[in-house]
Amino acid sequence: MNPGYFQDRHKRLADACVTVERTFPFSDYLDETWKKEIAPIATAVLRNVQRGRERPMLIDIGCGPMDKTAVFQALGFDCWAVDDLSDPWVQRLDAVEKIRGFAVQLGIRFHLGRFEDAPQILMGSFDVVTMFAVIEHLHESPRALLNLAGELLRPSGILCITMPNAVNLRKRLSVLTGRSNYPSIEQFFYSAGSWRGHVREYTLDETRWICEAAGFKVVEASTFEALAHARLPRWLVPAFLLVCEFLPRLRSGLCVVAQKPEGWSSRPEAPEKYREAVRRAVPEGVR
Repeated sequence: MNPGYFQDRHKRLADACVTVERTFPFSDYLDETWKKEIAPIATAVLRNVQRGRERPMLIDIGCGPMDKTAVFQALGFDCWAVDDLSDPWVQRLDAVEKIRGFAVQLGIRFHLGRFEDAPQILMGSFDVVTMFAVIEHLHESPRALLNLAGELLRPSGILCITMPNAVNLRKRLSVLTGRSNYPSIEQFFYSAGSWRGHVREYTLDETRWICEAAGFKVVEASTFEALAHARLPRWLVPAFLLVCEFLPRLRSGLCVVAQKPEGWSSRPEAPEKYREAVRRAVPEGVR
Protein backbone atom coordinates (compact mmCIF):
# COMPACT_ATOMS: atom_id res chain seq x y z
CA MET A 1 0.00 0.00 0.00
CA ASN A 2 1.39 3.42 -0.84
CA PRO A 3 2.72 5.53 2.07
CA GLY A 4 -0.03 8.13 1.82
CA TYR A 5 -2.85 5.62 2.15
CA PHE A 6 -3.26 6.06 5.87
CA GLN A 7 -2.72 9.82 5.94
CA ASP A 8 -5.58 12.11 6.92
CA ARG A 9 -7.99 9.27 7.71
CA HIS A 10 -10.72 11.58 8.96
CA LYS A 11 -10.91 13.54 5.71
CA ARG A 12 -10.75 10.39 3.61
CA LEU A 13 -13.54 8.83 5.66
CA ALA A 14 -15.68 11.98 5.45
CA ASP A 15 -15.22 12.08 1.67
CA ALA A 16 -16.08 8.38 1.39
CA CYS A 17 -19.28 8.90 3.38
CA VAL A 18 -20.30 11.77 1.11
CA THR A 19 -19.74 9.56 -1.94
CA VAL A 20 -21.95 6.85 -0.48
CA GLU A 21 -24.67 9.32 0.55
CA ARG A 22 -24.84 10.69 -2.98
CA THR A 23 -25.34 7.28 -4.58
CA PHE A 24 -27.21 5.22 -1.97
CA PRO A 25 -30.59 4.17 -3.41
CA PHE A 26 -32.76 4.56 -0.29
CA SER A 27 -33.66 7.94 1.18
CA ASP A 28 -33.65 8.50 4.96
CA TYR A 29 -31.53 5.36 5.53
CA LEU A 30 -28.13 6.97 6.04
CA ASP A 31 -28.82 9.10 9.08
CA GLU A 32 -26.63 10.50 11.86
CA THR A 33 -26.62 7.10 13.55
CA TRP A 34 -25.05 5.55 10.44
CA LYS A 35 -22.28 8.16 10.42
CA LYS A 36 -21.48 7.66 14.09
CA GLU A 37 -21.40 3.91 13.58
CA ILE A 38 -19.27 3.71 10.44
CA ALA A 39 -16.62 6.14 11.72
CA PRO A 40 -15.19 3.98 14.56
CA ILE A 41 -15.60 0.79 12.51
CA ALA A 42 -13.73 2.11 9.46
CA THR A 43 -11.06 3.65 11.68
CA ALA A 44 -10.48 0.32 13.44
CA VAL A 45 -10.10 -1.50 10.12
CA LEU A 46 -7.77 1.12 8.66
CA ARG A 47 -5.67 1.03 11.80
CA ASN A 48 -5.16 -2.75 11.65
CA VAL A 49 -5.20 -3.84 8.00
CA GLN A 50 -1.81 -4.93 6.69
CA ARG A 51 -0.08 -2.49 4.34
CA GLY A 52 0.59 -4.84 1.46
CA ARG A 53 -1.61 -4.32 -1.56
CA GLU A 54 -2.45 -1.07 -3.28
CA ARG A 55 -6.13 -1.99 -2.87
CA PRO A 56 -6.73 -4.35 0.08
CA MET A 57 -9.33 -7.02 -0.65
CA LEU A 58 -12.33 -6.96 1.70
CA ILE A 59 -15.34 -9.25 1.81
CA ASP A 60 -18.45 -8.24 3.74
CA ILE A 61 -20.48 -11.27 4.85
CA GLY A 62 -24.15 -10.46 5.46
CA CYS A 63 -23.72 -7.10 3.78
CA GLY A 64 -27.37 -6.01 3.62
CA PRO A 65 -27.79 -2.95 1.37
CA MET A 66 -23.99 -2.41 1.44
CA ASP A 67 -24.14 0.95 3.18
CA LYS A 68 -20.94 0.07 5.09
CA THR A 69 -19.33 -2.00 2.33
CA ALA A 70 -19.65 1.01 0.05
CA VAL A 71 -17.69 3.22 2.43
CA PHE A 72 -14.74 0.84 2.26
CA GLN A 73 -15.04 0.71 -1.53
CA ALA A 74 -14.91 4.52 -1.58
CA LEU A 75 -11.87 4.37 0.71
CA GLY A 76 -10.00 2.40 -1.93
CA PHE A 77 -10.63 -1.21 -0.90
CA ASP A 78 -11.46 -3.88 -3.47
CA CYS A 79 -14.79 -4.95 -1.97
CA TRP A 80 -16.76 -8.14 -2.31
CA ALA A 81 -20.08 -8.77 -0.58
CA VAL A 82 -22.48 -11.64 0.10
CA ASP A 83 -26.08 -11.66 1.35
CA ASP A 84 -29.36 -13.43 0.67
CA LEU A 85 -31.27 -10.12 1.01
CA SER A 86 -34.20 -11.88 2.64
CA ASP A 87 -34.88 -9.34 5.37
CA PRO A 88 -38.55 -8.25 5.43
CA TRP A 89 -37.87 -4.61 4.57
CA VAL A 90 -35.95 -5.60 1.43
CA GLN A 91 -38.79 -7.82 0.27
CA ARG A 92 -41.43 -5.26 1.17
CA LEU A 93 -39.81 -2.48 -0.86
CA ASP A 94 -38.82 -4.80 -3.70
CA ALA A 95 -35.33 -3.48 -3.14
CA VAL A 96 -33.10 -6.28 -4.42
CA GLU A 97 -32.52 -4.79 -7.87
CA LYS A 98 -31.77 -1.36 -6.40
CA ILE A 99 -29.16 -2.90 -4.11
CA ARG A 100 -27.61 -4.87 -6.96
CA GLY A 101 -27.52 -1.74 -9.10
CA PHE A 102 -25.85 0.18 -6.27
CA ALA A 103 -23.13 -2.48 -6.08
CA VAL A 104 -22.53 -2.30 -9.84
CA GLN A 105 -22.37 1.49 -9.74
CA LEU A 106 -19.63 1.48 -7.09
CA GLY A 107 -17.75 -1.55 -8.41
CA ILE A 108 -18.54 -3.87 -5.47
CA ARG A 109 -18.56 -7.53 -6.48
CA PHE A 110 -21.81 -8.71 -4.95
CA HIS A 111 -23.11 -12.28 -4.71
CA LEU A 112 -26.82 -12.69 -4.01
CA GLY A 113 -27.56 -15.97 -2.27
CA ARG A 114 -25.68 -18.54 -0.22
CA PHE A 115 -21.95 -18.29 0.12
CA GLU A 116 -21.62 -21.94 -0.94
CA ASP A 117 -22.96 -20.99 -4.37
CA ALA A 118 -20.26 -18.38 -5.05
CA PRO A 119 -17.28 -20.27 -6.54
CA GLN A 120 -15.75 -17.01 -7.80
CA ILE A 121 -14.82 -16.09 -4.22
CA LEU A 122 -11.30 -17.38 -3.68
CA MET A 123 -10.36 -18.75 -0.28
CA GLY A 124 -7.26 -17.40 1.41
CA SER A 125 -7.19 -14.24 -0.70
CA PHE A 126 -8.74 -11.51 1.46
CA ASP A 127 -7.04 -8.94 3.66
CA VAL A 128 -10.24 -8.16 5.58
CA VAL A 129 -13.43 -10.06 6.40
CA THR A 130 -16.24 -8.02 7.92
CA MET A 131 -19.40 -9.13 9.71
CA PHE A 132 -21.42 -6.06 10.57
CA ALA A 133 -24.44 -6.81 12.79
CA VAL A 134 -24.56 -10.43 11.62
CA ILE A 135 -23.60 -12.80 14.43
CA GLU A 136 -26.43 -11.73 16.73
CA HIS A 137 -28.90 -13.00 14.09
CA LEU A 138 -27.56 -16.55 14.03
CA HIS A 139 -29.75 -19.39 15.27
CA GLU A 140 -26.69 -21.62 15.62
CA SER A 141 -23.15 -21.41 16.94
CA PRO A 142 -20.98 -18.75 15.27
CA ARG A 143 -18.17 -21.31 14.98
CA ALA A 144 -18.91 -22.22 11.34
CA LEU A 145 -19.06 -18.58 10.29
CA LEU A 146 -15.80 -17.81 12.07
CA ASN A 147 -14.22 -20.85 10.41
CA LEU A 148 -15.34 -19.45 7.06
CA ALA A 149 -13.74 -16.11 7.89
CA GLY A 150 -10.45 -17.82 8.66
CA GLU A 151 -10.55 -19.75 5.40
CA LEU A 152 -11.22 -16.57 3.43
CA LEU A 153 -8.39 -14.57 5.01
CA ARG A 154 -4.76 -14.44 4.01
CA PRO A 155 -2.26 -15.05 6.83
CA SER A 156 -2.22 -11.92 9.03
CA GLY A 157 -5.54 -10.81 7.50
CA ILE A 158 -8.09 -9.30 9.88
CA LEU A 159 -11.66 -10.07 10.85
CA CYS A 160 -13.88 -7.20 11.99
CA ILE A 161 -17.05 -8.03 13.94
CA THR A 162 -19.60 -5.48 15.12
CA MET A 163 -22.92 -5.88 16.88
CA PRO A 164 -25.13 -4.25 19.51
CA ASN A 165 -23.71 -4.43 23.01
CA ALA A 166 -25.83 -6.89 25.01
CA VAL A 167 -25.19 -4.97 28.25
CA ASN A 168 -25.44 -1.36 27.14
CA LEU A 169 -27.03 1.11 29.53
CA ARG A 170 -30.50 1.00 27.97
CA LYS A 171 -30.73 -2.77 28.33
CA ARG A 172 -29.45 -2.70 31.90
CA LEU A 173 -32.07 -0.12 32.84
CA SER A 174 -34.79 -2.07 31.00
CA VAL A 175 -34.12 -5.16 33.10
CA LEU A 176 -33.91 -3.16 36.33
CA THR A 177 -37.33 -1.64 35.64
CA GLY A 178 -38.95 -4.97 34.79
CA ARG A 179 -38.82 -4.68 31.02
CA SER A 180 -37.17 -7.07 28.57
CA ASN A 181 -33.73 -6.64 27.06
CA TYR A 182 -34.83 -8.82 24.11
CA PRO A 183 -36.23 -7.45 20.82
CA SER A 184 -39.78 -6.15 20.92
CA ILE A 185 -42.37 -8.84 21.57
CA GLU A 186 -44.58 -7.18 18.94
CA GLN A 187 -41.87 -7.62 16.30
CA PHE A 188 -41.45 -11.25 17.22
CA PHE A 189 -45.20 -12.00 17.42
CA TYR A 190 -46.08 -10.41 14.09
CA SER A 191 -43.04 -11.67 12.18
CA ALA A 192 -43.73 -14.09 9.32
CA GLY A 193 -41.67 -17.18 8.58
CA SER A 194 -38.26 -17.62 10.16
CA TRP A 195 -37.33 -14.95 12.68
CA ARG A 196 -34.75 -12.60 11.11
CA GLY A 197 -34.20 -10.45 14.18
CA HIS A 198 -31.66 -10.70 16.97
CA VAL A 199 -31.32 -14.14 18.54
CA ARG A 200 -28.38 -13.68 20.90
CA GLU A 201 -26.46 -10.46 21.37
CA TYR A 202 -22.98 -10.60 22.92
CA THR A 203 -20.95 -8.64 25.42
CA LEU A 204 -17.53 -7.31 24.49
CA ASP A 205 -15.81 -10.08 26.46
CA GLU A 206 -17.97 -12.75 24.81
CA THR A 207 -17.16 -11.43 21.35
CA ARG A 208 -13.48 -11.45 22.18
CA TRP A 209 -13.87 -14.99 23.53
CA ILE A 210 -15.51 -16.44 20.41
CA CYS A 211 -12.76 -14.95 18.23
CA GLU A 212 -10.04 -16.46 20.40
CA ALA A 213 -11.88 -19.79 20.63
CA ALA A 214 -11.94 -19.81 16.81
CA GLY A 215 -8.16 -19.43 16.72
CA PHE A 216 -7.83 -15.71 16.01
CA LYS A 217 -5.64 -13.21 17.83
CA VAL A 218 -7.69 -10.26 19.06
CA VAL A 219 -5.85 -7.02 18.29
CA GLU A 220 -8.54 -4.52 19.21
CA ALA A 221 -11.76 -4.70 21.22
CA SER A 222 -13.75 -1.57 21.93
CA THR A 223 -17.22 -0.09 22.24
CA PHE A 224 -18.73 2.86 20.39
CA GLU A 225 -21.80 5.03 20.75
CA ALA A 226 -24.03 5.53 17.73
CA LEU A 227 -27.55 5.75 19.16
CA ALA A 228 -27.39 8.38 21.90
CA HIS A 229 -27.97 11.36 19.61
CA ALA A 230 -31.07 9.74 18.13
CA ARG A 231 -32.54 8.19 21.29
CA LEU A 232 -31.77 10.62 24.13
CA PRO A 233 -32.93 14.20 24.75
CA ARG A 234 -30.33 16.60 23.40
CA TRP A 235 -29.54 18.00 26.83
CA LEU A 236 -28.75 14.52 28.17
CA VAL A 237 -26.34 13.41 25.42
CA PRO A 238 -23.18 15.20 26.69
CA ALA A 239 -23.65 13.79 30.19
CA PHE A 240 -24.18 10.27 28.86
CA LEU A 241 -21.11 10.45 26.62
CA LEU A 242 -19.04 11.68 29.56
CA VAL A 243 -20.18 8.74 31.69
CA CYS A 244 -19.24 6.39 28.86
CA GLU A 245 -15.69 7.76 28.87
CA PHE A 246 -15.32 6.23 32.33
CA LEU A 247 -17.66 3.25 31.79
CA PRO A 248 -17.23 2.41 28.08
CA ARG A 249 -19.13 -0.88 28.34
CA LEU A 250 -22.36 1.09 28.69
CA ARG A 251 -22.13 2.17 25.05
CA SER A 252 -24.57 0.84 22.46
CA GLY A 253 -22.23 -0.96 20.06
CA LEU A 254 -19.10 -3.08 20.11
CA CYS A 255 -16.32 -3.73 17.62
CA VAL A 256 -13.71 -6.49 17.76
CA VAL A 257 -10.83 -6.78 15.30
CA ALA A 258 -8.94 -10.09 15.23
CA GLN A 259 -6.01 -11.28 13.16
CA LYS A 260 -5.53 -14.66 11.50
CA PRO A 261 -2.24 -16.03 12.85
CA GLU A 262 0.24 -18.18 11.00
CA GLY A 263 -0.74 -21.83 11.26
CA TRP A 264 -4.43 -21.05 11.84
CA SER A 265 -6.82 -23.98 11.33
CA SER A 266 -10.60 -24.20 11.46
CA ARG A 267 -12.23 -25.36 14.68
CA PRO A 268 -14.18 -28.65 14.53
CA GLU A 269 -17.15 -29.55 16.66
CA ALA A 270 -16.16 -30.35 20.25
CA PRO A 271 -18.90 -32.45 21.87
CA GLU A 272 -16.92 -32.93 25.06
CA LYS A 273 -16.55 -29.15 25.54
CA TYR A 274 -20.27 -28.72 24.91
CA ARG A 275 -21.13 -31.33 27.52
CA GLU A 276 -18.79 -29.69 30.01
CA ALA A 277 -20.40 -26.29 29.37
CA VAL A 278 -23.84 -27.82 29.93
CA ARG A 279 -22.68 -29.46 33.15
CA ARG A 280 -21.55 -26.09 34.48
CA ALA A 281 -24.81 -24.41 33.51
CA VAL A 282 -27.48 -26.78 34.90
CA PRO A 283 -28.27 -28.11 38.38
CA GLU A 284 -26.32 -31.20 39.38
CA GLY A 285 -29.44 -33.38 39.50
CA VAL A 286 -30.15 -33.00 35.76
CA ARG A 287 -26.60 -33.20 34.39
